[in-house]
Amino acid sequence: MKRFHFVRTKNILFLSVLLAASGLFYSCEQETTSGETGETGTIEFKCINPFAEMQSPSQEAVRAAFENPPLTGPVTTTYMTSLRVIIGDVWVARDEVKVGQKDNLEWIRLTTATNREMKLFEEYVFPPKELPVGEYKSIKISLKNIFYRQVRLVSDPQVSYELLETMGSWTDPCNVADTSWAATNYFSTDGNHILNDKGRFEMASEGEKISSLTIMENKKATISMRLGAGASAHCINYLIDENNNRQWDCGVDRLEEECPSDMKYMWDFLVEYEDLPAN
Repeated sequence: MKRFHFVRTKNILFLSVLLAASGLFYSCEQETTSGETGETGTIEFKCINPFAEMQSPSQEAVRAAFENPPLTGPVTTTYMTSLRVIIGDVWVARDEVKVGQKDNLEWIRLTTATNREMKLFEEYVFPPKELPVGEYKSIKISLKNIFYRQVRLVSDPQVSYELLETMGSWTDPCNVADTSWAATNYFSTDGNHILNDKGRFEMASEGEKISSLTIMENKKATISMRLGAGASAHCINYLIDENNNRQWDCGVDRLEEECPSDMKYMWDFLVEYEDLPAN
């Protein structure tokens, strides 16, 4: 499994991101669908985190208390419970992102305004949006460069840490005041893509796919981005104290992961449909 695919490979499992310069590509973004004629349906985008649900009630009660005590030694063994990230915007498109093509898709923005508030992954639920009926095959997601990983000590789950990280390599400069955006992720039916330095799509992770979703009249389609892609257990996170100061230092210390065998990818997408109340 790859690293966070908001898009970097810091180790064998989690986040890999290439920073994207603005102006590398042209994107035709459709900001609203108001005023369009014809049949419409509703879409809602949210994030779900099964790892948070795996915690016991006593662990849940103290989940917000991250005091970052000293690390236990050269290697501190923890397990991940959540991420605190800034997801800025989400878009969908009828056409499909394909390797080698430029981003000339017609994107429909689902978010009413760019979010700049950091939240737990599982707290993200964007307001429902009306879209023209039809099939949609691609989704793109933007997020900020810095994030926090929440973990607990394997030997004592009451001890918790909140670790500042970036979407780049573990040796990249790291500043808590960083407001930059990471590279946009483009998901389609054949995987997760990024734009390369030539402004063309390249594959980041073939396994992080979405199935096409269909917007139907008088129905709501809910698309859920699921952390862990259906994994049955937490990933073990080994915190490597590179400078031996017993504190987690973003940009200096590193993290290695060991995930359950059924966790081949970091994300998947679930699509559910429900009838809307009659007018």
